[in-house]
Amino acid sequence: DIVGSSRSALLVLLGAVGMVLLIACANIANLLLARATSRAREMAVRAALGAGRMRIIRQLLSETAVLGLLGGIAGIAIAYWGVDAISSILPSTASPFVAPTLPELNVIRMDNFVLGFALLLSALASFAFGLAPALFASNSNLQTSLREGEGRSGESGGRRRARSVLASAEIALAMVLLVSAGLLLRSFTKLTSVNPGYVANHVLKADVSLPRFQYSTPQQWSAISDQLMARIKAEPGLQNSAMVVPAPMISAGVNLPFNIVGRPAQSAGASRTADYVSVTPDYFHVLGIPLLAGRYFNDHDAMTAPPNENPIGKHMTFAFRSDTGIDREIVGIVGNIRDVALSQNPGPMMYVPFAQAPFWGGAVIVKSTLSSTEVAAAIRRDVREIDKDLPVTDVEDLSALVDASTTQPKFRTTLLGLFAAIALILAVTGIFGVISYSVSCRTREIGIRVALGASRNAILQMILRETLTLTLTGLVVGVPCALAASRLVGHMLFDVSPNDPVTLTAVGLLLAAVACCAGYIPARRAMRVDPVVSLRHE
Repeated sequence: DIVGSSRSALLVLLGAVGMVLLIACANIANLLLARATSRAREMAVRAALGAGRMRIIRQLLSETAVLGLLGGIAGIAIAYWGVDAISSILPSTASPFVAPTLPELNVIRMDNFVLGFALLLSALASFAFGLAPALFASNSNLQTSLREGEGRSGESGGRRRARSVLASAEIALAMVLLVSAGLLLRSFTKLTSVNPGYVANHVLKADVSLPRFQYSTPQQWSAISDQLMARIKAEPGLQNSAMVVPAPMISAGVNLPFNIVGRPAQSAGASRTADYVSVTPDYFHVLGIPLLAGRYFNDHDAMTAPPNENPIGKHMTFAFRSDTGIDREIVGIVGNIRDVALSQNPGPMMYVPFAQAPFWGGAVIVKSTLSSTEVAAAIRRDVREIDKDLPVTDVEDLSALVDASTTQPKFRTTLLGLFAAIALILAVTGIFGVISYSVSCRTREIGIRVALGASRNAILQMILRETLTLTLTGLVVGVPCALAASRLVGHMLFDVSPNDPVTLTAVGLLLAAVACCAGYIPARRAMRVDPVVSLRHE
């Protein structure tokens, strides 16, 4: 009840946060594995002096816990700034009619529960991902480690495989996030390029409500509407004005079943329905809604004068309020509009002249090159001249209402894109760390290869091949995971398939290219290895 339709979006964002945390932890574990290898001799000395395996593990986990808690504290400090910064992209709640939006925005803040959760998570992550490196370090071969020089104590096959698995896992997780973010980005791009069916620029909307105890009859409502429209159109620069109930991007009209006279009635389970919208004649001109057939409404379409032109000639009947069997002649057909949200496809709508179907108020819409402040002041002035007690509320630019319908997709796309960018940076850092450390461990081997005649390009290809192997392994694992994750965001997509091949291919190529760039730096360093120096290297 509280989060409504936002529940799934919030869970997806929570999942993205978890993936970023996993990638960061895998990165730290990789670094700790490398550090464990370089400290093999130190651990062997400690063991020789009487330190038991559990004592060494406790020491290494204590060091890891300090790293985790320091990282958690730094993250909390950044989060204080981040919560304020992110408020600029949160969906607006200025208008209670604008949907969809995120609930309970006012409670998004740093509190004791959040602080405790962050610190506890930091400690648990440190323990979980520091345990494997600690076990590797405590399990060193004592005699081998003491006999070999520190520089020559190479990395064991188990540690090398563990580091490679972690790096490939980072690539796989990064691909999941990048594909999800890419799908949302493509969806948002298509959503913002949708034609709503009307022109919202330079159109101001203001709601005018009539108190029912004072204005109780439809004749009074229609008279007030006529007076207000006449006054507004007399204002300089406000000639292009109309009244509508309800206005676009506020809510759908009342959905009514209808029948076409002369055609068989639909069955109960498949009745024809359309949104009921009451408008003054200039409404279609103000919003630029095209006429497809017949004619627009005009001033002759009043309550006492049914249409006397018959361009289409068919009649429709529907029931509204307590009336039964209202008969209306169809005089024209206009273009479809997206009146609820850009993401919602147009549905059937029936427009009726406001004079024939008046309401106790409505939305005044004005298209003008004047500023919004000037237009709003003119509307309020004209309303006061009719009745000083009538309220003018919810004055907003129609273009802002159209934009507001995309705020939640924008929010999701921005956040998930940010998480994906962090994941990409972390994954590339992991690849760089693995390849860089591999090169440092293989300095003697590379020197021997060069001394035996291996060319610089051969060394470069060897290192890049290792990079590509890690990357492709991560991509092979990441593709099915990304396809599974894309189904979770499928309901958030607009005009984009969850299995979009363009997004999947682009993300795969991006990850491969960036990973190769990360591996190229240590590969260049390997090319410059001096065989004389490397053969003397301990």
